[in-house]
Amino acid sequence: MYETLEFTGGVGLAAPQVASDLLIFIINWGSLKETFINPRIIKRSKETSEIEEGCLSVPGFRGLVKRSNEVEVDYLDIKGVRKRAALTNFYAKIAQHEIDHLSSVFYSDRIIDQTKLYQFKPVRIVFFGTDRFGAIILKSLIGQSTVGDYTIPLVISTADKPSGRDKKLTPSPVKLLADDFKLAVETPNKLSSNPEIIKSISTLSPDIIVVSSYGKILPKEILEIPKKGSLNVHPSLLPKYKGASPIQTAIANNEKYTGVTIILMDEGVDTGNILTKKRLKIESSNTYQSLELQLAKLGAEILNQTIHLWVTGKIRPKKQLSKNSTTTKLLKKDDGLINWQKPPKNLEALIRAYHPWPGVWTYYRSTESRNQKAEKKILKLLPNRMVQLEGKNPIKLKQFKQGYKDFKLDW
Repeated sequence: MYETLEFTGGVGLAAPQVASDLLIFIINWGSLKETFINPRIIKRSKETSEIEEGCLSVPGFRGLVKRSNEVEVDYLDIKGVRKRAALTNFYAKIAQHEIDHLSSVFYSDRIIDQTKLYQFKPVRIVFFGTDRFGAIILKSLIGQSTVGDYTIPLVISTADKPSGRDKKLTPSPVKLLADDFKLAVETPNKLSSNPEIIKSISTLSPDIIVVSSYGKILPKEILEIPKKGSLNVHPSLLPKYKGASPIQTAIANNEKYTGVTIILMDEGVDTGNILTKKRLKIESSNTYQSLELQLAKLGAEILNQTIHLWVTGKIRPKKQLSKNSTTTKLLKKDDGLINWQKPPKNLEALIRAYHPWPGVWTYYRSTESRNQKAEKKILKLLPNRMVQLEGKNPIKLKQFKQGYKDFKLDW
């Protein structure tokens, strides 16, 4: 059920929706990720409000449903522990929707005014992306396309690049994913003054373009093609940390929070008007690799909500405040080089920020015995107080310093 929910970008799912007659539903939205077994609503608030709902079981439709603003649910959790959950607002609406499923009731059955049930025309999306972050966003869009919300007639990624010791040409994660799902893919070397790619996109008449970690700037002639504009999923709380390395920079600067912002793109670099943003706490253990994954999942979650609100005219763009604007740089391998005898003050954060690439590393000149000539080697500084000397396996910093007495660096 969780796999289905993640793939389709939903917020809740009941067992009958995956062909099971068990009395189970799950919620995975915001701060709540919970399994509800044998659930019963034991209390409802008298106050109600209308909310627009959709459903994986009734693809392509939306409608206004009146539900209680607060409910109390008695249930067993996944470990069999009996609990009671007091749910409010959107969480309460999700629970009521899913409990209806357990009684073979669809949200459409609760719409008193059937004129408030309408068919949602699938949004035509052309997607631009390259790396793992972009692939996670694309997979969520593909999931939504399986239930009729989107069609994805074209994916655009970067050309295959040499990888590994043998420099074998390797497709990007986005291209690999698109191929797996039999989506049309193009990998143009350039976008500006490229009449072929412009024609390819124009003939598809997309409603929107979605860009996520593509790595190239989209020219004006492409941005203006979709009817509803071009949306970018950016992993920071814009206008802070625009540019190429927002995740790494947030960790390196010891920020307490970061997040994801969805903007309506213009010709600048991450300068467009904001449609949605949501913040995420940065944990002390987060590396670039782990935080990127969390942000990609968050981005996929809010993107699906944003697309629906945007194409139906229910969200207004907000200008970015220039006074809070900062821009990050494109990282290079040498950005990870430090002088171990004069380390930066944020060394521990920098190690996590630059893992696994470009990594934090230094040149260490040492000998393993008195008879051995001093040799200059690369020493990698790794998360969890680990180090790796060139040609050796990673070991604990404490263990390394026992063998190399002159190495005084700590973090």
